[in-house]
Amino acid sequence: MTALPPKTLVEHQVDLVRVVIERRAGMPRHLTERVMPHLGAGARAMVRETIEHLDDETDIDEALADYLDIAIVEIRGEIAAGTTEEKIQIPPERLIGCTEAFDRHRRLSQAAEALQEALPPLVELYHAVRRAIDFAEAIKMSIHMINPD
Repeated sequence: MTALPPKTLVEHQVDLVRVVIERRAGMPRHLTERVMPHLGAGARAMVRETIEHLDDETDIDEALADYLDIAIVEIRGEIAAGTTEEKIQIPPERLIGCTEAFDRHRRLSQAAEALQEALPPLVELYHAVRRAIDFAEAIKMSIHMINPD
């Protein structure tokens, strides 16, 4: 029984980049088809910029992370705007020790539901980008610590 040798730093970084590439591949189309139709004008403009960045740039850097983060914030804002909360009185026969109590029910508009379903792949891409950037930065800082010249 032989154990596999541990991965080198470069091999580990390549694995992280590969995950980003896989998740990034269909993201412009995903945003265009599953997100854009459900956004208001302001959020649509910000997500359009993210799509353009994904189409035009191939770098995995802070700019990509920033664009993805902005798109996520805009989508979450649209989900919140499409969410209503309603208080529903609990029937008195179900109450113990009080005379009145309420339950809260959240309702999502169709657009908010669609956005909530479309959000996870974007969040996964953002986290993959952050992991790749952070790992590369850790390597760079470690090399500088070992050889400051």
